[in-house]
Amino acid sequence: MKNNESDTWEGGGTHTGPAFSDFLAGSLPAATGKKMHFTGTTVLKLENGKIVEEIGLDDGVTALQQLGLIALA
Repeated sequence: MKNNESDTWEGGGTHTGPAFSDFLAGSLPAATGKKMHFTGTTVLKLENGKIVEEIGLDDGVTALQQLGLIALA
């Protein structure tokens, strides 16, 4: 038996963690205190009641804008 399940979700929070330097758009210093909110969609492929594949898409551009890594056009 095979089927797919999908759902939309939202996430966010306040950046209080360590620095990130591996973004293609630039580096983010530690604990900026900036807030972000973004949404996404996840599709799960199920076989015999078990997850065998996950495909996800999130609004990373919005998160990068909110963190100040990229500017609005």
